[in-house]
Amino acid sequence: MCNIHAMEIIPSQASINSIAHYRDEFDNKDLNYKELLVKLKSVIQQQNFMTEHDTTEWMQMRGIDYLSNPKLFCHAPLTHLCAFLGELFNRYELQELQDKLSPEILECALTRLGQFKSS
Repeated sequence: MCNIHAMEIIPSQASINSIAHYRDEFDNKDLNYKELLVKLKSVIQQQNFMTEHDTTEWMQMRGIDYLSNPKLFCHAPLTHLCAFLGELFNRYELQELQDKLSPEILECALTRLGQFKSS
């Protein structure tokens, strides 16, 4: 298990930017959530987003709280956001993502991640 608070686990700024921009998809009234999940899964895997860090234990103990209470994302540290998104998109198949990750939760996570984007 990695130290979830270590700055070294944070992916590159380019990686963060490329994932955070998917928040804009929620502004589309014709949002296809399944298609969005496919796109995010693809980009997260292509960029090896958080693949070098074992955050499974953190997800089981603390990250699960984010799945049940999206308000927690309002002040979530960047390391938590990265671990949360990395765990879900690297470990779960599409159907599991659809079952576990509601659009509301994903939108909250991506909104917060967007606050860490560079201009």
